[in-house]
Amino acid sequence: MESADIKVYEFEHFKKHASIVHGIFTRTGGIRKMNMNPFVFLNQVHGSDIKVLKKDDNDLPENFQPGKETYTADSIVTDMKEVFLVIWIADCQAVMLYDPEKKVIANVHSGWRGSVKNIIGKCVDKMILEFGCQPGNIMAGISPSLGPCCSEFINYKDEIPETLWKYKIKGKDYFNFWEMSEAQLMDKGVKKEHIENMEICTKCNTDVFYSFREEKTTGRFACVISMI
Repeated sequence: MESADIKVYEFEHFKKHASIVHGIFTRTGGIRKMNMNPFVFLNQVHGSDIKVLKKDDNDLPENFQPGKETYTADSIVTDMKEVFLVIWIADCQAVMLYDPEKKVIANVHSGWRGSVKNIIGKCVDKMILEFGCQPGNIMAGISPSLGPCCSEFINYKDEIPETLWKYKIKGKDYFNFWEMSEAQLMDKGVKKEHIENMEICTKCNTDVFYSFREEKTTGRFACVISMI
């Protein structure tokens, strides 16, 4: 999807479902080009907390309006329509999830700390627990993010558990977090054929995306998903 000044990346398998809209925006911005609201933003803290918004939740305030609050969490799940879930990234992954049977979506912020905490797997668990989703029905999309070509972790022995060293590139202090995320999804029962990984490295493509690794101080680009 492109306009004269804005380029939006989309997952091919999501595009086959008319009930959802989504987009990964670039450093040229353009999130408001979707001409839709409310947008729900998260105060992302590289943790593993997951915010759940249910359309039939009796605990929601009487005058609840999605988009009027910012939640401190790194993942958000909802069965509400016309609620646009936003994740901001600049090397981390945004992992979008969609269950076309239960009509549930999620958006996950997963940096290396999130990968260590398996926030992706925990989000799948939350979809199962809160909405009765079957993991075999869940579709996943992994956004542009730091690729195995550039994900160097010199101090990995202190930062990354040994159980995850199998994702280390042989002979280098680099890790394949794309493969790790796919494995975390499949470990929860998501089918490999339901996972689409864009495999675009943000550090290698700073003309299009922001990269904290490359630029040190930088902006963030938005990844958005909603049901209509």
